[in-house]
Amino acid sequence: MINNTRRLPDPPNVIKAIRSGFDAITNHIGLVGFPVCLDVLLWFAPHLRIKGQIERLLSEMNSVSSLLSADFQEMIQVSQGIWTEAAGRINLLAALRSYPVGVFSLMTSILPVEHPLGKPLFVEIQRPQTALLIAAGFFVIGVGLGGLYFGAVRQAALYDLIKWRNLIPQWPRFTAQSLLLSGIFLVFFLGLLILGSCAATGLALISITMGQAVVLLFGVMAFWLIFPLFFSPHGIFIKNLTAGRSLLNSLQLTNLTFFRTGFFIMIALLVTQGLTMLWQVSPEDSWLMVISILGHGFVSTGMLAASFVYYQDMNRWVNELRTIRKAELAFGDKNGNHNS
Repeated sequence: MINNTRRLPDPPNVIKAIRSGFDAITNHIGLVGFPVCLDVLLWFAPHLRIKGQIERLLSEMNSVSSLLSADFQEMIQVSQGIWTEAAGRINLLAALRSYPVGVFSLMTSILPVEHPLGKPLFVEIQRPQTALLIAAGFFVIGVGLGGLYFGAVRQAALYDLIKWRNLIPQWPRFTAQSLLLSGIFLVFFLGLLILGSCAATGLALISITMGQAVVLLFGVMAFWLIFPLFFSPHGIFIKNLTAGRSLLNSLQLTNLTFFRTGFFIMIALLVTQGLTMLWQVSPEDSWLMVISILGHGFVSTGMLAASFVYYQDMNRWVNELRTIRKAELAFGDKNGNHNS
């Protein structure tokens, strides 16, 4: 006889998952080498720049800004100042930090132009088509490295061991599905960006305040949409799902465990982003940045491991609840049939 008063399983424990994740990385500290090596590469390797292309674009914007209203001209001047500063720092090698599957990097948030030995070699890319191809190529390589990185961290987090012989045969599939997931993200958020840009630009022609309000609104929408997609890569690496099914699985699990999962995501963001601000305090031309790179690599890898632990616990909890629910329904049907 089935007991319909069966005790509900314990929900996933956020703090326990975080502790387990960092313990796993402590036991397999070599995994920190992935983000550390990427940051060192972005720090010392030659920088592939598109400064000339950005400056030409800004010059063309200046030529048409005189036809616009004074408020709009002021907004363009502010944005030009930002882009002028960014033009000297943009490095196409930063595309190696791919999303959503990729090796974490501190240097992509800093985009340094100096290091303790001086300045890196700057290589100017003259043609937009060439720059696009180079960035796309580095992005694909980044996804491949990210697939290997995520796969190794998953093994360390869930099994406390890393079997490269098992991981390498799975690597091509991980990479292919991760690329597909990146494509889905690109199409979705590019569409959102185009829609938001058109709305903001159109309203800014009427009122700068209205344009800024639309930008803020779409920023909030983008963050709200990212929230349920946080675990979209995890199904690829833990459950061998396709990119689409993994994304849907993330949506379903997040909705079923909304508050607890929201708590985990907020802690993950506060820890990683808060400490990233601390790591950025070191001057980019100082050897103290090495400490920042090591600290960032350990924390980001530890939180990734924690996310794998939490995702598996969340799956197990939801599956147990579904099993109990089916048993209760079956017991109810059986009871109903007997009573009839």
